[in-house]
Amino acid sequence: MILRGLKLTLLSVLAATALFGWTGFASDLTASASSAGTVRVIESTHKVEFPHRFVLTLEARAPSDIESTRVHYTIGDAPVSVYAYPTKLSRRGNLSAEFEIQTGGASFIPQGVDVEYYYSFTNESGRTTYSERFSFEYLDPRYRWQRMGMGDFTLIWHDISASSVRRVAANAAAQLSSVKRLFGVDEDQDFKVVIVNSRWEANRSFPAVSRTSQDVALYGGFAFPKYGAIVLSGLHRDSLIHELAHLMLNEAVDSPRARVPAWLNEGLAMYFESGGAHRESQVRDAQRHGWLIPLRHMETVPGRPSDVRLFYSQSASVVKYLMDEHGSTRMSRLLELIDSGHDIDDALKQVYGFDVNGLDSAWQAQISDGESQTPWWLKRIWGQRN
Repeated sequence: MILRGLKLTLLSVLAATALFGWTGFASDLTASASSAGTVRVIESTHKVEFPHRFVLTLEARAPSDIESTRVHYTIGDAPVSVYAYPTKLSRRGNLSAEFEIQTGGASFIPQGVDVEYYYSFTNESGRTTYSERFSFEYLDPRYRWQRMGMGDFTLIWHDISASSVRRVAANAAAQLSSVKRLFGVDEDQDFKVVIVNSRWEANRSFPAVSRTSQDVALYGGFAFPKYGAIVLSGLHRDSLIHELAHLMLNEAVDSPRARVPAWLNEGLAMYFESGGAHRESQVRDAQRHGWLIPLRHMETVPGRPSDVRLFYSQSASVVKYLMDEHGSTRMSRLLELIDSGHDIDDALKQVYGFDVNGLDSAWQAQISDGESQTPWWLKRIWGQRN
């Protein structure tokens, strides 16, 4: 409890500095034995130029034998750090350097992530010394951001009433316990959730999936497992629990060998939403017209908006079928097998007795009658496995 409170206090300070777009630091560095002296960081500042880049500016007193300067930075929960050379460098008097770090396009990073960085200085002999670490929170500086901790996540927002945020966050936090139980996640998490308030703001804050998708407002939010972050367009309980489920699934199935098909990933995220009747209606209509996407072809999310909507509806329906017919224990076991490196066909066979094609057939038989009518031979297999 004390540690969590301390962390929120620190993040509040970081948010305040991000709001004004700068920070200042000074430190002494003890250089290696072959260096002509010490490196003194007089000032290190940052400026967020959202959504395109952030700029780090360094001023230091450095020995004349310092040949190169780099900045090393880590974004959010990313497991590795990246380094960059200065875009501007001057040795007139003090060492002055400026580093531009791109944050848009192929270099996209989401709002809300913490950026931690430090500098390295290498002399003529190849000896390197390092500065202390600095950090800031990457947020659009034009807004006055607020924050609220709620169990496994922290909400960051602007221009929404705190009471509304608290109500939605508390509802999602209560549902999140069911998500963690199904996925087998025991540890507390520290996800960051940024709420933006308009389609214009969302287009600046979301990754550029495609211009068509943005034009029709196809996506209401994105989860970024690599960074432990979420960006949502609007304050909606279902959108929040959906994206939190994605991050929790990434915590549960984190083996490098694991491959979770998109239909299972999205279907599980939608399973915890409160609505869904419209999706079932769309699935039945698609079945009547022969428009259903074969489950075997749903390893990834399609590109066309019309296909995306059907993909999501089918994914939700398939996962609901598995949960309603076979329960949460088997779903948990399925995720364990996927995490251990089993492909989806093998994992399905071990848990349910059918592969992806068999699941597709059983699910379609169920939706065609509007009720669960399992083939006798599948019932016999399942009965033997129980």
